[in-house]
Order: sequence, then C-alpha cells, then structure tokens
Amino acid sequence: MKYGKIRIEDGFLVFTRHMMINSLPCRDIVWAYMRKEGADEGGDRQLSINYLVIVTRRKKRYKFDMSQREVQDCIRLLRALNPDMATGFPKGGRVLLQSLSDTRDLGAIVTEDGRHILPKRLLRSGALYHISQADKELLMEAYNLKAVIDLRSGAEIRKKPDLIMAGVEYYHIPILEEVSGLCDTGDIRELLQKIPADPWEYVRNFYAQIGTDFYAIKQFARFVDVVYHHEKGALLWHSDTGRGRAGLATALLLALLGVKKDIIYQDYLRTNRYLSPELKYMLRLSQTWPEAGADTEEKLTALYQVREDYLDTAYKSVLEEYGTMERFFRDALYLKPKMIEELREKYLI
Repeated sequence: MKYGKIRIEDGFLVFTRHMMINSLPCRDIVWAYMRKEGADEGGDRQLSINYLVIVTRRKKRYKFDMSQREVQDCIRLLRALNPDMATGFPKGGRVLLQSLSDTRDLGAIVTEDGRHILPKRLLRSGALYHISQADKELLMEAYNLKAVIDLRSGAEIRKKPDLIMAGVEYYHIPILEEVSGLCDTGDIRELLQKIPADPWEYVRNFYAQIGTDFYAIKQFARFVDVVYHHEKGALLWHSDTGRGRAGLATALLLALLGVKKDIIYQDYLRTNRYLSPELKYMLRLSQTWPEAGADTEEKLTALYQVREDYLDTAYKSVLEEYGTMERFFRDALYLKPKMIEELREKYLI
C-alpha cells in the first residue's frame, strides 16, 4: 500500500532517504501519530500540512508529509501489523470512557530534555468499581492493560472492589492508613461531619504528610517500584475518584520522569475539569440531606476539587524534610540516579 512518498510491503515501511531506499520493519515502530503544521486563520492563510511521525525502538524519529486520510489509513495498517505500537498524541489527555470520567493517558507529555512519555503505557484513573463492559474491553484491547495499582485503603476496597479483569495483575498499595480521616470508608455524609470548620486546611494536612509520614512515603516507594519493574502493556493506578492519592502519585512519577513543574501542575489541575459533573451531582444530592448545613457545599468542594496550594503543600513538605527532590528520590524512594535513568529509558522516547 502506498501513502504519500512511503509504501508498506511485506511488513516493512519502505521510504527513500538521502537517495537511498530504506526498509523499516513495522515491528520496530513503537509510536506513530499525526502532526499538523500551518493553519488557516483570518486573512493570513497558511498552507496546512499533515505529517505521519514514526518513532522506532532505536528512538529514531521520521516525518513523512501526506494527506490526513493517508495518515489515518497508514496508522490503521501499521497498527494491524504491529498491535503493540502506540498511536496518537494524547498529551496527558482523557481516555474517553463511558463509565470513568477521569481516566487519562500520560502519553506525549514532554519532559525537560525534550523527550515524550510513550502513549498507552501509563494511565491514571478513578476506581474501577463501576467500569462498564465496553470500557473494560477498550482498556484491554486498545491499551493492552496488564497491571492495576489500587491506592485505596482495605476498607474502601471492601466497600467498592475493582472489577477483576483476566490477565491483569493487581497491586494493593494503600497510601493512607485505615485510621486516616481522608479514607472514605463509610458514608460521605459521615465523613463530612468529621471535617472541621476549615475544610481546605483539613485537606492540606493530608498533602503535608507526604514529606514526613513514614507510612505514606513507604507506600509511594512501593508504587514507584511497581512502575519501575513493569514491562509490557499499560499500567493503571487509581484512588477513589483519582483526585488526591492518584494525583500525588502522578505528580511524583512525572517529576521522576523529568517533567517540568508547571506541566505537572497543569496535569494535576486538569482533574477539576473532568470531575466537575461529579461535584455538581454531589452538591445537588446534598440538598436532600436533613443534616446538611451552610458549610456542606464548601466541604464537598474541598473534597471533590484539587487546588494549586494542595500540591504546593506537598512540595513544601518534601523540600523541608529532604532539601531537594533528588535527595527525596534517593533517601525516601531508594532510587539511585542509574535507576531513575532506567525508568526514563523505559517510558520516554
């Protein structure tokens, strides 16, 4: 099949480069996506060009100009020839699932040294208790899901256990101890009754534990260890809705992969957009509760949203305790520089 100036024959992508014919095995392609350059804006009309971008196992990047339809058809054929190949350019965007509103692929997020996270490898999410059959099939087939890390407490899991998927390995790594007030082990209405007058400070206290609480640090070290040793297919981690514990685990992993701090914050704060329907639902539901008070809306908002100062508190806690993030990685997470580079080699391209 011919697409622009390339063709696919007998499992090889054939193209001419520097007056020489090259044959790239389709099995050696790890990532393919479409890139668009130029735009049509107002009176300043520019030619819009579509490119097929190919990234190989040896981390070579090729770019071929062709029509949008040709790019789409070519990627479809490459995917058929190489099911393990990642496609698309999600940039940490939402995985469009019917039953989970805040499942995201960290793929294509750029690092400080110009590399990208490989798509369809690292997924953050909310709990899989209500996952639909269609969403389960999508994660299994399109993302080749192979492992799930549940960051919730044992009591939370007993209340809302994940749907078990065949061929998927499960890890239980509770970030908070059972006695923590932020573990939603009972009715949300009971939890609201325990929250003091300043709910924002109540949540910030949880984030302040990250640099000082031995149990939480040990659990984050276990989380990173699973990510470090994971080999094939996608790895998904989640808390209850994917806000606090999953958000912190994601921020930690992005820092380890060398993502700039402002991009880490962008990913963290994106939670509010994806979970806003759930917050609106809870606010409407709370109006039916006889015990709801004037502060119920503020408490729910503090629990169902994330804020920049929450993550600020976590960073401050770590830096006050360890001085630098590098020392935190070494002394708290037991990661030597060589291990961090191996982690980056595994997930960056």
